[in-house]
Amino acid sequence: MGSWDTTSFGNDAACDWLAELLDSGSMAMIDDALDSVLSSGDEPIESPAGEEAVAACEVLAWIQGRPGPSSDETEGLEDWVDEQEPDEDDGRLRRARRAIDRIFNHPCELREAWEESADFDEWRKSLTDLKGRLADS
Repeated sequence: MGSWDTTSFGNDAACDWLAELLDSGSMAMIDDALDSVLSSGDEPIESPAGEEAVAACEVLAWIQGRPGPSSDETEGLEDWVDEQEPDEDDGRLRRARRAIDRIFNHPCELREAWEESADFDEWRKSLTDLKGRLADS
């Protein structure tokens, strides 16, 4: 296993996703990451999909001016965010909050992995904080 910590970008799948976002500049990547979690139906959410959705939610929080902790993984994100406009309608933010709820409440490999770790409470706090930063202004 590679990187693994409780922050939004603290794992390999999220870091890879963020690097691709910064290279492509495409907001569609955020929508795709949210859709992969929200459209999973009755199927369990696979861990990489959950990790990418959390990363997408974090990027949205940064765009709204509510960033989480900076780290080596977020190098370049601030410059990219400065080029983005906050969402005028709350649709994408509502979908992001729903994605976090789905990770918590639907069968999800990511949550199950954290439940088996000593850091589950810290991870849950991190996601709860993220969801709060996605709330309406």
